[in-house]
Amino acid sequence: MTNHVNPTRHEGRERGFTLLEVLLVLAILGVLTGMAVVAFDAVGRRGALQNAAFDFQGAMMSARTRAASRGYPVWVVLYPEANRKSLTDGMGAFIVVEDHAGTYVRDPLELFKLELKPSEVSGKPLVSAVYFLEDYNKKVRFETLTPGQVGLFGAPFQLLAAKTCSFCSSGAALAGAIGFFPDGSANFVDGEGDFVSGTNQSMALRSLEGRNQQLFAISGPTGYMAVFSPDKL
Repeated sequence: MTNHVNPTRHEGRERGFTLLEVLLVLAILGVLTGMAVVAFDAVGRRGALQNAAFDFQGAMMSARTRAASRGYPVWVVLYPEANRKSLTDGMGAFIVVEDHAGTYVRDPLELFKLELKPSEVSGKPLVSAVYFLEDYNKKVRFETLTPGQVGLFGAPFQLLAAKTCSFCSSGAALAGAIGFFPDGSANFVDGEGDFVSGTNQSMALRSLEGRNQQLFAISGPTGYMAVFSPDKL
């Protein structure tokens, strides 16, 4: 019995893709690639802010823990406008200072004379950690999107106003410091070396693209810290 093959089906299989079909596929791939780039960029922006906030929170929690366990104050010194070249015109930086002998409790102004790089004194770490916000894809800085606004913090900080750094002051540069003490308390110093009164203080990080921010609140008497991400700005 003769087996006949349909010549039209055979011809269709060998025909391949037309130019129109190839162009259509390339157009679809272009659209999908564009969507992927936009989505990846959005994730990157959120990730930069989240990573910076995580490191900032971690540095303060670690400072509080070490102060309690080692019996000496540990400071987190903030320069909200610093970069690697100067203390102004940047996205911000902060350092962690080990106050082994209580030197900076007696004279807090000396905190702001330390260089923004790791250092030692008598073989012990002095500046034990340094962070520059420009390292987070240049997309994060110390700043609030809602200066002075109340109601963005939860308990027990409901009455706290959003600020870039509520205890920082401008001298040669905007600066401030948080001292975590062995008794669990936190003390605040402005950029002129004066202790700042006030039970609770606030700080903020923001994304340079979009309206995303992370707000930080610290209780002086207990050193308790909380982070808030208001979703309506």
